Amino acid sequence: MTTNQSILTQFKASLRMRKALPLVAALGILLTVAIVKLQPEMQHNPQAQLVTPVNVVEIEQHKVKPNLVGFGTVKPDIKLNAIAEVSGRITYVHPELKKGAFIAKDTLVLSIDDKDYKLAIQQVQADLLAAQENVKELELTIENNKLELKLANQQLKVSQSELERLSTLRKNGTVSQSRLDQETKAVLAQRQEVQKLESQRTTLPSELAVLHTKIDIAKAKLEQAERDLSRTQIYLPFNGRIAEVSSEKDQFVSLGSKLFSAVGIDKITINAQFPIDQFSQFIAETDRDQLDLTNMTQLPVMSEVLAQMGLTAQVEVAGEQFKGWQAKVERLSDSLDLKTRTVGVIVSVQGSYLQVEPGIRPPLLEGMYMKVTLKGKPKEFLVLPRFAIKNQQIYKVTAQNTLARLAVENALLQGNLALLLPNKQLTEENADEQLLKAGDKILVSDVFPAVNGMALKPVQDTATQNQLRAWLERTQ
Repeated sequence: MTTNQSILTQFKASLRMRKALPLVAALGILLTVAIVKLQPEMQHNPQAQLVTPVNVVEIEQHKVKPNLVGFGTVKPDIKLNAIAEVSGRITYVHPELKKGAFIAKDTLVLSIDDKDYKLAIQQVQADLLAAQENVKELELTIENNKLELKLANQQLKVSQSELERLSTLRKNGTVSQSRLDQETKAVLAQRQEVQKLESQRTTLPSELAVLHTKIDIAKAKLEQAERDLSRTQIYLPFNGRIAEVSSEKDQFVSLGSKLFSAVGIDKITINAQFPIDQFSQFIAETDRDQLDLTNMTQLPVMSEVLAQMGLTAQVEVAGEQFKGWQAKVERLSDSLDLKTRTVGVIVSVQGSYLQVEPGIRPPLLEGMYMKVTLKGKPKEFLVLPRFAIKNQQIYKVTAQNTLARLAVENALLQGNLALLLPNKQLTEENADEQLLKAGDKILVSDVFPAVNGMALKPVQDTATQNQLRAWLERTQ
């Protein structure tokens, strides 16, 4: 009984709670509406968007000598591989004919036994003298032939007249037949003599021509013999340094045998390699009007043209702290290296041995790896840090402190600097922000994501600005 009463009581309480639920829900809704109504109206603040702090530097405009760095190895301007032009035994070797030694120009460095060549000259001289005497003799014979022929013709005329006279007398019976026959034989003999002399007159000039040819041959042999004799004495044709010695005294050398190698010390050349794209941009900033190849019959001297374009060069030992050398830009290579994408520029240094300073500036030796800096005429450039260019773009701060992304078309990279020609180096879709000028601010810190128009809080990076000026001073 008691259990049934308890169940009944719980049922009645549950029924009362169900009836009260709608009332509670309605009170909650009324309370929420009242809270919303009592809240003050929210005001929209357009300045409350996110602002990104960034480091910036100001673009500066300066007159700068554009330069470009390449690398190459030293080669002597002249290299001699001396070979024997005659055969024979070596009778003299200069005491300084040793690897690494210096020998002055026109110094006798080797001699080959010349006795046989002197004898050959004497023999040819004798042959020449004999031929010249034969010519004189034949010329005299020709003169005598002329006189003899003249006299023979006169004698023939006399004999013919006498024959005619005797023939007339024979008809009268005054002269015997034997006398007439005798005179007839004399006329025939005289005619034969004239014919002989005429034949000699025809053939003697040909014989003289043959003798003159023999004289020419003898002269040529004499000249050859004298040249062979001179080739027994080997002189160094330039101021040089001996690179290799392949012969020694009393050694027999045959024609074409290698004797020694020497390199010139007055001038060296370096074929420096430069990236094609950077070289193209560098050369575009020079005075190219001096390069005129329209008249192919009168091509200019390349080194003079490059000098007129304002190109100079500085040479340093790569990776070392030695003092550098001033160099001359000689010419451009005739082809591109498609594997390394580089173009060769040949520069030269005169008298590197005369400029030697022990421990400070060494001589330039074959095979040394060199850093070559090409320099052009000074021009006005906008100067900015190289690292400010990101993915070939520059991030500029506009007058409204917003970000403008500018695409770089042609930047001349120079060490830690990037050089841009004013008013024509940058393009952008927004025409109002198209140009970059001195005084504009650009980002030198990273920002991600970099969105055009995003709000920025520029902070002047004094340290980078000072570093930029220091880099600039080093290039001058």
